Amino acid sequence: MIIILILLTFSFQPIQVYEYQLDNWLKVLIYEDHFAPVVSVQVCYRVGSYNEQPGHTGISHLLEHMMFRGTKKFGPKEYDRLIDEAGGEENAFTSTHQTVYWANLYKDRYELALMLEADRMQNLLLAEKEFVPEKQVVMEERRLGENDPYGTFFETADHIIFLQHPYRQPVIGYMRDLQNIKRDDVYHWYRKYYNPANAIIIISGDVKREEVLSVVKKYFGRIKPLFAQEAEYYEPPQNGERRFTLIKKEVNQPALIINYRAVNISHPDAYVFEVIRMILASGKTSRFEKILVREKGLAADIDAYTSLLKYDGTFSIFAIPQIGIELENLEKEIYAEIERLKRGEVTDEELQKAQNQTLANFTFRQDSPSGIGFAIGYWEILTGSWKNLNLYPEKILGVTRADIERVANQYFKEENRTVGYLLPGR
Repeated sequence: MIIILILLTFSFQPIQVYEYQLDNWLKVLIYEDHFAPVVSVQVCYRVGSYNEQPGHTGISHLLEHMMFRGTKKFGPKEYDRLIDEAGGEENAFTSTHQTVYWANLYKDRYELALMLEADRMQNLLLAEKEFVPEKQVVMEERRLGENDPYGTFFETADHIIFLQHPYRQPVIGYMRDLQNIKRDDVYHWYRKYYNPANAIIIISGDVKREEVLSVVKKYFGRIKPLFAQEAEYYEPPQNGERRFTLIKKEVNQPALIINYRAVNISHPDAYVFEVIRMILASGKTSRFEKILVREKGLAADIDAYTSLLKYDGTFSIFAIPQIGIELENLEKEIYAEIERLKRGEVTDEELQKAQNQTLANFTFRQDSPSGIGFAIGYWEILTGSWKNLNLYPEKILGVTRADIERVANQYFKEENRTVGYLLPGR
């Protein structure tokens, strides 16, 4: 109860982000937080697996690796060494719609990260002698994923859910594509997407916005822009249930996935899906845990999750049955819980708990300068404006029992779902 009261008091205060755009179209978002003497510098490029063409899947992630392999001024791994010697931490990640480089430093040292990022935005070497071994590192990551039966299961599901859309492609890329990608392919990818017009710099923490903006202009202001138009792909509505079975000898226990096509992140129903996820699968008091795990003893593990992206989305349930339980029986009981949602069987207390849990997760992800920076970048790139971050609590609290019943009936239909069985092989 104490946690809930704290959330109701503090989480709904909108954050103030100062937004600027330089003459070269570089967007700069600054969030001042003087609680601790820490600054997070993040450079987000609007490129990820969504932008990749067949034959070049994984190229965004491969370039992310190469960004640490040296520029004309700084040698391989010099970026890591300099940030480390300054007492900071750094890393990067690639996702469907963005590639993000970040560094956290003491407040008087953030300029170092900006200087290094501006340098590698312009001067990446992509030397062949560095490219070959780094590509092997990425291929090994891919190989590890292929040896993970659950990773293969989820990847197979994406191929069946999205028949045409780039969301079917894994961020890591396919092994054959990684084998065939050349150094020059990565260089052209770098030149196309890594420039001010396709980037956002987010600085959050103990800074004064006038000072930090001056530093950004100093390092990035003269870099020339290059505009990259993003194609918008369309996946037709699903018109019938799709089912698949994957048999893997590495699997000891079978598993089940049920996926429904849902909505993109900007759709009003996205917030309803977030609350439904909490009702079904968040914590020990969720329906799946109470009924399917403890009362009926059907599931050993069960979870639900949303993947609501820029252009489309899904709602998925993943479950592992208890020993001796048939997947068919577990699947049937999951549908029984979904039917309860369709009949409007949600209490006010259950709805409020799910809303509180949703907002707790939302708030806890922003408990540091880097966390809030990631949130600002995520909402800016996926929804078109960081300001939608401030609307999230209000939208979640606006979800009603009638919304849940309507969304359950509209989307949780047989003709809109994909069901996969993962079975042990011999």
